[in-house]
Amino acid sequence: MANPPAGGKTRAAPAGRRRTAVMGSVLKAFEVLEVFERKWRPLGVTELVRETGQPKSSLHRVLTTLVRAGVLEQNEAGLYHLTLKLWRIGSLALSEIDLVRVAQPYLESLCRAADETVHLAVLEPGGGVVYLSKVESPRSIRVQTQVGRVTPSWCTATGRTLLAHDSRLRDKVLAGPMTKLTPDTETDPERLRRIIEQAGRDGVAVTKGENHPEMGGVAAPVRDHAGAVVAACGLGVPAFRMDDALVARCSLLVIRTAAEISEALNYRP
Repeated sequence: MANPPAGGKTRAAPAGRRRTAVMGSVLKAFEVLEVFERKWRPLGVTELVRETGQPKSSLHRVLTTLVRAGVLEQNEAGLYHLTLKLWRIGSLALSEIDLVRVAQPYLESLCRAADETVHLAVLEPGGGVVYLSKVESPRSIRVQTQVGRVTPSWCTATGRTLLAHDSRLRDKVLAGPMTKLTPDTETDPERLRRIIEQAGRDGVAVTKGENHPEMGGVAAPVRDHAGAVVAACGLGVPAFRMDDALVARCSLLVIRTAAEISEALNYRP
């Protein structure tokens, strides 16, 4: 073995090598956090072992570290749940997104005009749809959704709008397993492809009772300065209110609002 340099210090690894170094423990911690993202409820060690595939001994170390960091807490039943620490960090990042800042006044205006809950959504790398922003309807009966939660894209209006303009993720989603969430959920890949492509041609997507039996949606694409679809602007509507007249009126409102946001992002048709 070669002797260390004078002074007893070991030689630093080459710069290129340092840049590509990966800490397995950090990856394991994120694997655990991603389970909470999917499940959205307190979880026990047994379920986390099953979901992550990590050995129980190493999983315990990861959980202890995350609790010490203030990211997780353990309740009286011994189950782990997320704290608000990640939300606080994520909120800082979200506040820097120009898309949300630019879109917000238009979303609020759409909520006043439609009297229904409004969403701004994007696709995440796995093909699900994530709500970046939400303006809640003042009505007592309204759609219940959560900002930041991943929702299936193939059975939601915002998701279909985005898939219509992203062929790579569309192919990925349609090739994967699609759970029938309600009796009305469309899961046949070829029929879904035709529905999504039609939504792209129409400039608006409409769903009713496919993601949740009591919910529906209407959505249209938002484009950036280069014309690329970067988000979907959508309304979440209780299914019992979704008659033909409401769908027609809300479609026009959503298309107009999406166009206004696109124009504010310097899109010029």
